[in-house]
Amino acid sequence: MAPGRTSPTSLVGVQASTTASTKDQGHRMLALRTRRIYLTASAAARMLPRGTTGGEVAMIRLVGAATAAAVLSISGIFTSPALAKTVAPGHTWAVQAGSALTFDGGPGPRGVGNRFYPAAIAIHQGDSIRFTPIGPHTITYNRPAGPVFAMFAPSGGTTLANPSATLNSGFIGAGPGTFTVTFASTLPAGRYNFICALHLGMKATVDVMPAGADLPKVDADYAAIAQAQVTRDLATAGRVSAAATEDLEDEDGNATVLVGAGTKRVSNLRFFPAALTVRVGQTVTFLKTKDPTEPHTVSFNLPDGLDPVAELLAMGGSTFDGKGVASSGFLSTKEQYAYYQLNGTPLPVAMTKYSLTFTKAGDFKYVCALHDGAGMFAEIHVR
Repeated sequence: MAPGRTSPTSLVGVQASTTASTKDQGHRMLALRTRRIYLTASAAARMLPRGTTGGEVAMIRLVGAATAAAVLSISGIFTSPALAKTVAPGHTWAVQAGSALTFDGGPGPRGVGNRFYPAAIAIHQGDSIRFTPIGPHTITYNRPAGPVFAMFAPSGGTTLANPSATLNSGFIGAGPGTFTVTFASTLPAGRYNFICALHLGMKATVDVMPAGADLPKVDADYAAIAQAQVTRDLATAGRVSAAATEDLEDEDGNATVLVGAGTKRVSNLRFFPAALTVRVGQTVTFLKTKDPTEPHTVSFNLPDGLDPVAELLAMGGSTFDGKGVASSGFLSTKEQYAYYQLNGTPLPVAMTKYSLTFTKAGDFKYVCALHDGAGMFAEIHVR
């Protein structure tokens, strides 16, 4: 396996451990997922347009190498004491970006929330918000033009003083990194929207009110709202996972595997089904049509030491005999491709379907090159 890649066998061992708690298991998987994406960050500089400065390239690599993986809970993030109905000037509020992975014993996480918790907050001019990412995210205001890889480097500082300014945290993984934004006392009152550049539809609404104005909620209120939103989203992820259709046939009668499943708020980093048996000569169609927030790949036999960006390119033909590499390359919807601003890059254009015909008997494991560290792998049994 490539450096930084965790083999499916070792992941099964982690999930089957009877000594590690479910929480510890989730922490380890999240760390593996983050480590894998950091490798992509290290190589992403090569995909930036010509003219990108050496400092920007170095920063992207630094971001990919510098962050250690850890998991924070809602209770650990929202630690400010409950306030009275008045809030002292210069208060620091807490917002969580994403949720921790949840598991139920299957291959890969049952679900992860891709949204801000709480999704909306009201603060005063002069206050700050401490964003704590759980999993790979960015905290971005007024996203600049350019491919998503450019968002891996921070820009714009940490103080928002002008509504037309651009502010970006850069790529932040599972922790312990946080990103604190200060809303200048001179910033005009109004609504300010922050996004995650990695996850389509992930938005935080910040209403900045004049200093001294009555605020609708205090820390304890937002902590309760955030917890309720996380609970709701992970319950949704569980229902999506349970309802994911298995053993479908496409319009040509081919067996079908779903590549991820989710909603606009949650994602299941799994293949459905995790194991499929077909006959020699049969074609399997892989569909990334039910996971609107996460891109994926379907990759067989990725070699050791392969450039992480190269892992996102299509490889091999339309048949597979167990030898060599076969990979869909980067799978994304039209909306995701546009959101990532990938025109002009070598990645496949808005592709959600990949078909592969198996010409020899055998048992063939495959992974998502973006999420293999989180345990997203499956098997095709050819008889």
